Amino acid sequence: MNISVLDKFVSRFSTAIHINQLKLSDLTDKKVVRLTDKEMLLTDEASPNKFETETIRFWRIKKLLPFFEEKKHARISLAQLMWLRFLSELRKVSPSTLIMEKAHDFFIKRAYEQRLGYNNLLQREKDFKKISNPTQEEQEFLAAYQSIINDNLLMYSLDRDINYFNMGILDYLVNDEDVYFVYYYNMAIDPADGEEKELPEFDIIKISKDKKNVEKDLVKFPYTERPHVLIPASFIVRDTFYDCNLSAKAFNILALENSEREVFKLIKEHQLSELTFIIPEGTYSKPLTFKFITKNDGNINAIKESKLIMGTKKYNSGIAKLTNGKIQNFNPNPNSAENQ
Repeated sequence: MNISVLDKFVSRFSTAIHINQLKLSDLTDKKVVRLTDKEMLLTDEASPNKFETETIRFWRIKKLLPFFEEKKHARISLAQLMWLRFLSELRKVSPSTLIMEKAHDFFIKRAYEQRLGYNNLLQREKDFKKISNPTQEEQEFLAAYQSIINDNLLMYSLDRDINYFNMGILDYLVNDEDVYFVYYYNMAIDPADGEEKELPEFDIIKISKDKKNVEKDLVKFPYTERPHVLIPASFIVRDTFYDCNLSAKAFNILALENSEREVFKLIKEHQLSELTFIIPEGTYSKPLTFKFITKNDGNINAIKESKLIMGTKKYNSGIAKLTNGKIQNFNPNPNSAENQ
């Protein structure tokens, strides 16, 4: 697995596990619910777009959601919510339960069988201990690993939250790669009856954003010349953060840092005039500015884009200009002064 992703994931894990939690009751309804943008602006719910209760129950019975607690008031993380979104999209492409079971086996089950999170965590601790003159960053990584190893709850949670699906999402977020979850049919021996037949298979495609090695990246995979389905990690992430819900209870606002959350409070109270993000671009940075007007209806796209930028941490710093002319800074770094 990608070590740089693991390091960055673990260094923020103890914060993420406590903040990014959703109750099952916040996610489900008797029927699927998708609010319009105007309805979303007025809602006060943590997760106003709902999954059908019976669908979630069926997925649990089929053991597609091994991270769900077996109780009424189960709670899941933001990463686990993305898995639900993935299953939902996969279901639209193919309603076959077999497809979803194969996806679960490839992305989730085999990671649990290999204890991917647990074993990699212990190995990384050993690796950092061997460094004779560690840098400040390396010392912080080691401290983060040891903190989790000594916390049974965090150790358990880490073991559940590190799997091949989540690592694909994090490769997109952390390493700035185009990541695609793919399934296709291939001739293989069916373990159920020992006969050769066409069976669904899954894989992950990762392509560097510079596009220089696209053909080289794709040629490694056996399905490039046959029909296949691609679900971009970027779509799953966008679907998670890209809405205009301004409620203080909104799960994708609660997942942000304090200074970031304050920005959406200002928008809701019609006190924000302008929002500027300093966006990294290669070795340089450039400003991206959104103008706000007093009525929220005209700010819908700016709210969505701002949520996506903050949720994915695709910026270095930000400046909020209030309607009274005052300036407030916000930052994606949980250790910055604005977030204390």
